[in-house]
Amino acid sequence: MKYFTQNWYREMQVYGFLTFPDSKDDWKESLNWKNEDGTSYIEILQAELEWRKDDLLTFLPAPFHPYILDGSLKTEYPSKELRKMAEEWNENYQSRRHDIRKQYMEQFEEIKEKLPSQVLEIHTKSLHDGEVLSISSSESTITLIIAGTSVGWYDTIVKLTFSDIEKCLSPEQLEGSWWLYDEIYKTETGFELRVLLENPLSELMIQARELKIETV
Repeated sequence: MKYFTQNWYREMQVYGFLTFPDSKDDWKESLNWKNEDGTSYIEILQAELEWRKDDLLTFLPAPFHPYILDGSLKTEYPSKELRKMAEEWNENYQSRRHDIRKQYMEQFEEIKEKLPSQVLEIHTKSLHDGEVLSISSSESTITLIIAGTSVGWYDTIVKLTFSDIEKCLSPEQLEGSWWLYDEIYKTETGFELRVLLENPLSELMIQARELKIETV
């Protein structure tokens, strides 16, 4: 991926995590909530903070680190200082995220008229959150079977057949992965599709001349 990279996605998850209750009343109300298994709200926050610790330390600047390391980032009502730091970081992140999206769309607009129509369909009819059910290949083709979701335009099983393959870089574990974001580029003889996948977080790259999309 050139724009929607693994680090880009990991930072986006940090952004989603770095939220605070609007008021002390909201915070107190949350403290009374428990999961069905009896796990308290604080225990859930502690577990998620521990799970995200590496990414939090990677993408948040040094002033956040004491809160991350002592576990208080999300398990205590935020101070004015912490809330202000979070608001400033979130604003900066949103600006950078907007710029990345804009940069990708600008390059895509320059090439879209040169791409096969069904390659364009991947862009217009998103496969976001679709599950990769299988991958198979022959000497010159690769076939992906994707379970589409209502998040995108495909809410059925989708068969992608790439022909005249020039190059393919596939993660070891592809079946069962979720299709997150894709990037499309023009090559001298065809196109290049890059897909950011989750479960596990990985990338797929296929260079081919043609693409056929079928719903099954």
